[in-house]
Amino acid sequence: MTYDVLVYGPLFCDLIFTEMPEMPELGREIFANNFTMTIGGSAIVAAGLQKLGAKVGLIADIGNDPLSRVVGQLLDDFSIDRTFVREHPRALTQLTVALSFPEDRAFITRFERPDTIVDLAMILREHPTKHVHIGSFLGAFDMPDACQIVHDAGATISLDPGWDENALRDSRLHNMMVDLDFFLPSRSELCFMMNEQDADKALERTANKMSRGTVIMKNGAEGASAKSKTLHINAPALSVTPIDTTGAGDAFDAGFLYAMTHDYTLQDSMRFGAICGALTTTAIGGATGTPTLEEVKKWL
Repeated sequence: MTYDVLVYGPLFCDLIFTEMPEMPELGREIFANNFTMTIGGSAIVAAGLQKLGAKVGLIADIGNDPLSRVVGQLLDDFSIDRTFVREHPRALTQLTVALSFPEDRAFITRFERPDTIVDLAMILREHPTKHVHIGSFLGAFDMPDACQIVHDAGATISLDPGWDENALRDSRLHNMMVDLDFFLPSRSELCFMMNEQDADKALERTANKMSRGTVIMKNGAEGASAKSKTLHINAPALSVTPIDTTGAGDAFDAGFLYAMTHDYTLQDSMRFGAICGALTTTAIGGATGTPTLEEVKKWL
């Protein structure tokens, strides 16, 4: 089978609390009026691509613990291809607790590294794909030679780093960024990574470091900006009333990658991403609110 996109990265069970009066403080208890349990991490991108109609495979790991079993069932509920989801005979408890407000959210995450790293080169030999997307710096650190492997297989590659202060300043991430086709950080991630308060300067510095690719900076309600050595494109955000912003960046990635692997222009691919990112905030859980292709085309 030939895939449009293979998504590689950690898989989490997301426990999302919403409709809270305020952020909790030490020694105090607050009550949330709503709660959702769903799939998170790299699965949000895979779910978004699946719902748009892409041929997508998810490269990830689950264990034999209760939360892993829940995640496995959720993957099936979202009809996500589990060909490359390795099931380990031990607990592999990977979860995120999200405290989500309409304007932003806070996370607590536990990640447990599998005993062995996947053989990406072998997967690509046996299962050709147009594109490989790495969701999170954790996947990037596991496979620092991913760009070479993917390009040797005739595919393109992207990375969404996620937020981690140490990782964003780590030379391994900066070295991988150079050879990416698309780098997809948020504004705060990019500015911290480049040690710049000015987003335009951070964009320019990043684009100048990339040997062949384009940096796509996601900026929430301000939309998104793309920059390479030869172009600079802006895409406006879609105006919606958000309920939960968890996974909005991953939903943007899904829309953008769907369009890019289906021969849309860069401008329209960014519009695709902006629409998907916005619409997913109208439901609780990043994977839950991702739109169908028909819904995106209505907004286009």
